[in-house]
Amino acid sequence: MPKFRSTGAKSAGAAVLAAVLLSTTMAYGQTVPDVPRNRTLISQGWDYYNAVPSTENFNPYAGVLLHQRNSLHYTVNEALFYTNHFTNELIPWIGESYSYNDDYTQVTIKLREGVRWSDGEALDAEDVAFTFSMLKAAAPDLLFSSAIDEWVASAEVIDPLTVKVSLTKPGPRWATDFLATGQSTRFVVVPQHIWEGNDPKTFNNFDLANGWPVGTGPFKLVKSDASSLFFDRRDEWWAQDAGLVEAMPKVERVIYVPATAEAMPQLYATNQIDIGRNIQSGVFEAIRFQNPNLTAWNNEGPVWGAPNGCVVGIRFNTQRQPFDNVALRQAINAAIDRDQIVNLAYEGSVKKAILPFSSYRGMLDYVDQLEKSLDVGTLDQHDLSKVDHLLQGAGFTKSAGTWVQPDGSPLQIAVQVGQGDPVGPVLVQQLKSAGFDAIVNVQQVTAQTEALSTGNFGLSVYPHCGSLYDPWQTLEHFHSKYAAPEGQAATNLRAVTRYGNPDLDALLDKMEASQPSPDNPEYMELVEQATAIFVRDLPEIPLFEEIQTQPFNTTYWTGYPSFDNPYVAQPLPWEGFALVIHRLQPTQ
Repeated sequence: MPKFRSTGAKSAGAAVLAAVLLSTTMAYGQTVPDVPRNRTLISQGWDYYNAVPSTENFNPYAGVLLHQRNSLHYTVNEALFYTNHFTNELIPWIGESYSYNDDYTQVTIKLREGVRWSDGEALDAEDVAFTFSMLKAAAPDLLFSSAIDEWVASAEVIDPLTVKVSLTKPGPRWATDFLATGQSTRFVVVPQHIWEGNDPKTFNNFDLANGWPVGTGPFKLVKSDASSLFFDRRDEWWAQDAGLVEAMPKVERVIYVPATAEAMPQLYATNQIDIGRNIQSGVFEAIRFQNPNLTAWNNEGPVWGAPNGCVVGIRFNTQRQPFDNVALRQAINAAIDRDQIVNLAYEGSVKKAILPFSSYRGMLDYVDQLEKSLDVGTLDQHDLSKVDHLLQGAGFTKSAGTWVQPDGSPLQIAVQVGQGDPVGPVLVQQLKSAGFDAIVNVQQVTAQTEALSTGNFGLSVYPHCGSLYDPWQTLEHFHSKYAAPEGQAATNLRAVTRYGNPDLDALLDKMEASQPSPDNPEYMELVEQATAIFVRDLPEIPLFEEIQTQPFNTTYWTGYPSFDNPYVAQPLPWEGFALVIHRLQPTQ
């Protein structure tokens, strides 16, 4: 087990948190009451920041790296539906049910009676229809707006609790993916009585004196400055009145405190945060000696975490030379030793992946059939002679033991990785052993994300989140509709390879209009054909399933989800984490 050494993050983090907890007066002159630590839940959120980003903008559609996935989704805002991804169970919330017409071109959403906004107004079908129309009109400038514009033709109010959404094309999985999945697809209903008449592209949804942001969740924002956000429990909550929960949450205050990756381990170890970002497995094991109250999904390692629907892999910009060369991508795959990456870079805490699909229960039947029909195991063969064969056949040559491009120019591969990711040195050494001139290019996570979006990369190791219950959810990210021209930003951060293939497009279009099922031979044939193209062309190379060791601190709170109690998937940035907050119980 590696030794853990503090690098000053403890004292710096302690100073920041002490200042936060002592701060009871806002810059706006408003005061917040004292709440004891044992009734306070402290969250780092999910994204790394030195300070709270955008302290006066709480528009949930303003930016993916802002507040919705760090704090708003389990405090102020609530979803129509949640999903337990371990069982693929739908959990109705603001929405009571949804149903399709026969050709999957209309979805009727029934809302739960009695849902109220935090200002006392009723949430009704007008709010839902307004939100769809607002996003459609704002495309492509707001998050999720392009997807809504692509799919939603109109949203019609049938009665106060019923909305009929007409789709632009058959969408048998649209309701699940858009309204209930709760990952990057975050449909947040906004109150029409507040948003109407405002430009949603510039509306900041922030006015503490008026109680903004207004949501339906059990908490309200009471403090916002560069050091922290305070969310205090409201006096009443519609979900309790409706009998959906037995009581108000035991958590009286949620504090969001931004932190850096370097500070995270000691913040967990010294009880300065209760929930937050994942940390490396070895570091988790080390800091548990400092704080034995830290738990994770599994009771023992080295695989402490659980699947999260993502597969980490090498993502190529297939429009950029030399990575537009299929033979080069195939050769890089042959140079890779996934077992070594898992064991050296991640200490055995993750599981290797050959296909770009998660291991959630809904995917296993698909993967079992694909492994037999496509012989995908050949992708996992570390074979340097195959590297030579592929590259020589494509016109590459060697000079002083290093590969040279067919035109005689040097071939240097910069492996782009996020700060703190240990895969870079291991992967670079594997490429060097295969004759590649390879280097590590370490970037801040936000810079790496920006590079992927703008196409300013050649080879980047980055998670690809997609399939939870259907291979199409991942494969559709290789549709040419996402292949933005060079110089233009990608419209979907999950679809950054800029790959295009008309044969794959045709298969994906057929899959999109089909009801997915691993037991349907016709659908499985489409899945196999589409996956075969992926396996051949390798616009990205899966390395391992993203299994994050996400600590939960039980010093003050218990009731977190776990392998023994999998009532909802554990990733903090997913919408379903609201259900975790509802169930927490104080330990003191």
